[in-house]
Amino acid sequence: MCKSLIVAMLLAGVGGLWGCGYHLVGTSSFLPEDLKLLYLDKFSNLTSWPDVDQRLDEALAREWVRRRRFELLERRDRAQLAIEGVVQSITMVPVALDDHGRATEYQMTLTVSARLVDIRGEEPIVLWEDKAFSRRTSYDVDVSAVDYFDRQVQAMEVVSQDLARALVTAVLEGF
Repeated sequence: MCKSLIVAMLLAGVGGLWGCGYHLVGTSSFLPEDLKLLYLDKFSNLTSWPDVDQRLDEALAREWVRRRRFELLERRDRAQLAIEGVVQSITMVPVALDDHGRATEYQMTLTVSARLVDIRGEEPIVLWEDKAFSRRTSYDVDVSAVDYFDRQVQAMEVVSQDLARALVTAVLEGF
């Protein structure tokens, strides 16, 4: 009798979750299905890092293609939607020090302002926006190593890819 009650309660709980609109991340979208044509505007770069915007643009394009939700267009005038954004900042903060006070690990944070706009009408309509969307990654360094700056570049790649994945998910899910 006790097992039956537990099974019934579990089934009711799971059924209740399905009924409340819960779903796996990345499996639904708040956007109407008839919107299929997307233009990725080049992100502006307000940082002193010369190529972070290019890395992010490439990562976003790869992620949108991987998701297969939209057809990416090269011309804005043929699209229904556009992603627009600005790279606001990229910061590095030492998070671990050696015995001599030298940094051995840094945390890199990439912050962007991004929005999805419906561009079918006379005036664009903002469908989703986040003015401080960010992701971070940590990386180890050896101050005496010759690949010190290569580690920064690798970290920038990682954080750009993480941000692109998270941003596409946020746009699709409406978070």
